[in-house]
Formats: sequence, C-alpha cells, structure tokens
Amino acid sequence: MQRLLPTLCLATFWALAVGWAPVDEDDDLVREFKVYYDDDRSPRERFEAVKVLEDVGSVAATRALLEAFEDEDFNVRRAAIEVVGGYGREDVARVLVDEVLLEKKTARKKLLRAGAAEAAGMLGFDFAREPLLEMLESKEIEWQLAAMAGLGALADPAACPALSAFPAGNDGALAVGALRALVAIGASEPAEDAVLGALQHDDWRVRAEAVQAVVQLRIKAGIRGLIERMRVEEGRLRGDAYEAVKELTMRSFRDDPDIWLTWWDRTEDDFTLPDPEKLAEARKRLAEEGTSYTFGSKSFLGVETTSENLLFVIDVSGSMETTFGNPERLAASGRDYTSLQRLEIVKEELTNTVAGLPDTTSFNILAFARDVKAWKKGAARANVLNKNNASGWIGKLKPLGGMADSFRARTGLSDDQANEGGTNTYLALMSALGEEVDDKKRRGPAQYVTKPGKDPVDTIYFLTDGDPTVGKTVDMNEIRAEVQRVNSYRGIEIHVIYVGALGGQDFKALAEENGGVFVSLGG
Repeated sequence: MQRLLPTLCLATFWALAVGWAPVDEDDDLVREFKVYYDDDRSPRERFEAVKVLEDVGSVAATRALLEAFEDEDFNVRRAAIEVVGGYGREDVARVLVDEVLLEKKTARKKLLRAGAAEAAGMLGFDFAREPLLEMLESKEIEWQLAAMAGLGALADPAACPALSAFPAGNDGALAVGALRALVAIGASEPAEDAVLGALQHDDWRVRAEAVQAVVQLRIKAGIRGLIERMRVEEGRLRGDAYEAVKELTMRSFRDDPDIWLTWWDRTEDDFTLPDPEKLAEARKRLAEEGTSYTFGSKSFLGVETTSENLLFVIDVSGSMETTFGNPERLAASGRDYTSLQRLEIVKEELTNTVAGLPDTTSFNILAFARDVKAWKKGAARANVLNKNNASGWIGKLKPLGGMADSFRARTGLSDDQANEGGTNTYLALMSALGEEVDDKKRRGPAQYVTKPGKDPVDTIYFLTDGDPTVGKTVDMNEIRAEVQRVNSYRGIEIHVIYVGALGGQDFKALAEENGGVFVSLGG
C-alpha cells in the first residue's frame, strides 16, 4: 500500500499536467445542456433537454436551468421549474433564494423570479418562506401568484394569515391562487374564515374554487354555506355546490336545498365528518354513478351539466366523414340515426341538445378543421328563434377536405383543399377560450395569467375524432400546457367527447386537467 500511494500521486500529477481529469457524467451533461439549449431549437427539443437534467440534482444543473425559467414556451418553463423543484437539496434552494429572489440584479426578470419562487417552495426548506411572503406583497401579479404556489408547496401553516387576506380582494385570479395555496397547505382552521367568505365573492371563479376548498379542507362549517349556494346560485355553480355537499356529508338527498337545510338543522351539532379514506371512496362512487339533476340539467352525448353558459366546439375535419365503426355501441344507446357518418351522428345529437336548452341558457357553437368558424360572434340566449337558427346552421355542416376533395388536391387541382380538412386543435381550443391566435407569428413569452374572454362561458364541450394535424403546434403536450396556462385562473370546465376509433389518451388528460369529463364513443 505504501508503494502504491506515490504511484497514485504521480498519476494525479500527470493528469493535471496534461489537462486530464476523471470524467463526471453529471458535469458532462450540464456542459452539453449549455451547448445544446438554444432558442433556435424547437420547444420539444428544449423540453427534452431540460428533462435530461432531471436526475442530476446539482447546483451546476440548477444554474444552467435558470435560463429555461425564462423560456418563451410555457411547457419548457414548467418542466424546468419541476426539475429543479424536485432536486430536494438545500444548496439548490439556497441558489434560488440568494441568487435570484434576494438578488437585486434580477429585479426586472419577471419570469425568472416567478419560476424560482415556485421551485424554492417545492424544495421545502423553511428559509424560503420569508422571501416568498415578501414577494406576496409585490405589485406584479405573476410574482404574487408564483409566491402563492411556492407557499402552498412549502406547506407551512405560518403562511396562512398572509394568504387568507387575498380571497376577500377584488382580483379573482389572486383570490383563486390564494385558495389553492391554502388547500395545498392543508390546515383547515387557519383557512376557514377565508374559504367561507370566498363562497360569497362577486367573482364566480372564486366561488367555484371556494366550493371545492370546503370539501378538500373538510370544513364542517362550510356545509351550511354549500347548502346556501344551492339556493342562490344558478347554472354550473349550483350543481358544483350540490356535488360538494353530497361528497362532504356522504348523503344522497335530491337537489333541493330545503331538504338539505332541514336535515342539517337537525343534524349539525352531532354530525362528524367522514374520514378522508371514506371521502375518497365516496368521490370515486359518485364519479362512477354520475348525477341526475332535477334543476337546470342539460346533456350532450351523455355528459351532463347544469351550466347556463355553454360553448360547443365541433370537429368538422375530413376524417369526420368516416362511418362510425362501433354500431353495436350506438344500438346500445337506444338511438336511431339517419346516417352512421361520424359528423351526421354528432349533428343529430347537437341539434337535440340545442332544442332542449332552456331559454335561461346562453350558448354558442364553433366548428373547426384547419380554421374555426363560429355560429355567432358571441353567446346567444337559447330562445326559440336562436335555437331554430342554430339548428339550421348545424344542419349545413359538412366534413371539410374529405375524400373527394383530397383526391382533387392530390391531382394538383387544389393545394388549399389538401389542408382544409386538417385538424387544428390548438386554434380551436384557443378560440374557445377567447384567445387570439396568429399562426404566422412566433409565440412570445407566455405569462402566468391571462384575462378571461369576453363571453361568460364556464363550460366547453369539445368534440373531436383524432390528433391535431395542422396549426401552430400539433404536439398535444404543448397544446395541453397552453390550455392549462390560459385556463389556470378561469375555472372553465372542458368536457371532451372523443369519437375516434383509436387513441384519445391526451384528450382524456386534457379533460381531467380542466375539471371536465372525458367520454370515448369508440368511433
């Protein structure tokens, strides 16, 4: 051993002399990331590069990923925040706090500081709390929302008093963000007054979030508030309150607030909330059983809602002329259709749904293929005249760029028709959410919160038969991330009805991420 040591020392000397050093694979990956990561690469390439550093977990990797915190693509930014937030190391949290959140040089770097706030909270070290609370007092809404997300991830009840001030404020996005943070922290007692007060907020999005918070935080005092919401709310929120009170109490009375209130007046003092495991079982059972409302119920292809502000988004791409491939399933529904073509079946169902809408409901219809066409410029009341007009408009819908048109395009007669029947899922969803899209322009840095659209839509039915084929992006991961970004603080439920023969997993995730129901008709 004594003779070996001088040999190792000599080897080390020669290694240093010729510039060789033992290879550290993680350091190599960080160096390669710095070379590879560039704005000229596609969002998918940048996203994959960020994910490569997921298991590195070093300070060097963290500093390299800070650039991705400011990426113009929301999906890439989210990936970078989640990668760094998953490192679980104190020295990484120190970098985020000391070199970003407390560093004056980053004071104007809005996205960088917001990303660092979220990731610092996810890392879970207490010293991040004070910088996050300080950011909560900023005038930049992106920083405030990021601080809320960070404090929620930190799960420290000491942050509840500061967060509890926001649900009473006028800004709906901040109120929603604060409620989510309080739920993430999970301490019901410090959050109770804020949640109960939010049930009466002027902004419906805040009330909807508060309804869910009562259940998630298991606030017994909120049961009376939920029953009251059933009495005074209209449309979707009335249905949300009904579902919430059923889930929290594990009772299945019909949707009459007087019945619930009579029961609660008699039971409240002795009532004990079910334990979380039983609540989880009840949630699963209710999801399987569904709900049959006696008030304000509408249904489209089996998906029920009590919403009074509906938007139907219908795929009319070329593939919608395909014959439905599962006639046994259609026969089981008990319906007879004049045609088995996918679009013709959808048109019949949509016509029936529109005909049954009460005149208290507002609705609109978008048809999409490569482009999007609206029935009306904005939502219209479901009176007899508008319903008749909508039925006529629906009846004229045809699959665009179908087999005959595609043949003409292939023979060189029409290049435009070759693309007309494509499926522009991105444009359809952004249009449904009220976002303007310019396919010729590159997307700029997407902000944390977007203003709600002009129409008071709270529920979207999105029907399609396959993956996107044209548009600004055809990557469903990117599309889902964009929808999540735009819809994060709006609370719009997106139900997805899939009539494709295969696939649908991304559309199922899209529905789940936006509070909706996914139905596959196996077309």
